[in-house]
Amino acid sequence: MKSNSFRYNLQELGGALGDLGVLLPLTVALITLNHMNATSVLLVVGLAYITAGLFYRLPVPVQPLKAVAAIAIAGGLSPSVISASGLIMATFLLLMAGTGAVSKVAKLFPKVIIRGIQLGVGLLLIKAGLVLVNRHQVVINGDGGFVTLVNLSIPVGWLIALVLGTIFILCLRSKRFPASVALLALGIPISILWGSSLGLPSLRFGLSLPAVAIPSLADLSAALVLLVIPQIPLTMGNAVFATVDTAKAYFGPQAKRVTPKALLTTMGLVNMGAGLLGGMPICHGSGGLTAHFRLGARTGGAALLIGVPILAMAIFLDGNVVPIFSLIPYAVLGVLVIFVGVQHSFLIRDLRGIREILVAMAVAIPGLLTANLAIGLASGICLHLILKTLSRIHVIWPHYLSIARRKAGLTQNPPEKRGPVGSETLRSGSSQ
Repeated sequence: MKSNSFRYNLQELGGALGDLGVLLPLTVALITLNHMNATSVLLVVGLAYITAGLFYRLPVPVQPLKAVAAIAIAGGLSPSVISASGLIMATFLLLMAGTGAVSKVAKLFPKVIIRGIQLGVGLLLIKAGLVLVNRHQVVINGDGGFVTLVNLSIPVGWLIALVLGTIFILCLRSKRFPASVALLALGIPISILWGSSLGLPSLRFGLSLPAVAIPSLADLSAALVLLVIPQIPLTMGNAVFATVDTAKAYFGPQAKRVTPKALLTTMGLVNMGAGLLGGMPICHGSGGLTAHFRLGARTGGAALLIGVPILAMAIFLDGNVVPIFSLIPYAVLGVLVIFVGVQHSFLIRDLRGIREILVAMAVAIPGLLTANLAIGLASGICLHLILKTLSRIHVIWPHYLSIARRKAGLTQNPPEKRGPVGSETLRSGSSQ
């Protein structure tokens, strides 16, 4: 094992915290609104991060399955149905990896489609960040408020985002103190001012482990129709192929372990655990990889720095973790997500020509407008195939038209090649 595969310093810690803006809001929503078991949820996330760090030796992210989480939260689905979707996803992912079918599916995801997915993810992250900043509550389960400046009422969240966002940008060039650590260090005292510390006395320390449970056929059926089918295109596009591409862009040869088959396998194994332990289905993701990398993570140490504390909270906090998450203001999470979204969108820089740009936009814009990247993925693939077909017709059609006109007698056969005029005469003269 290479010595530089794992580092434990402030830069790695800063990068490890970079994806909290995506991980925490969905995790807290599934725990508080859908009543998922906090121990099971955090246990799966912690083990997934540790597994990813040890195997890939890079800051490969762990995120909730976004389509599953969004649909589950909006529909108020039960914890048993949500965890059942993890079991189905695990079966699908492991079959894709084991049978080699992923290599055939990869043909549907050329570079231009992957760039469209990355742009779409970036725009959705920017949108999600703005939603977090615009929340009425300053912290989880906290109060809101407005600040009046020159007869203008400004929501507290926007003021926090403006001030701390400016400090965050100034700290981006600092090699001593990571920007994300500075943002969180300033955000925690602000959250305490809004009463987040009031929930800390309710923390209950005690060993807690989830029980194994097999989902019922009814839960599996509902999970397949409501959650898994909408999730599969997004998982293949963003969590597999776009993550492989993003890893290569950031880490080059160091990303040799980040392959479609490996990603399918690690996600499949962890989701198998989620389905059996009542946890939250998870995936990797290209946006999360950008979050970790752009905020300082360079090795698998970052994954361990975030995974081990999450695992410890799962085991030793007896399922009561919301007071700890309340220490981070929504505006701080919003700033992190907006920054990552902008950085992730920059991955489309290598697109060339109007055709590639149109295809990428055909993926990103519908995905942004519908908040469903699977729809954007379908529209982008359709446009890519149409343009590819038209390009072939443009090349082949003149050839077939020429043959057809020749057969119809509309064109003359080209004259036979002959030597220069009078060459035979010269030859006959010279032989006499």
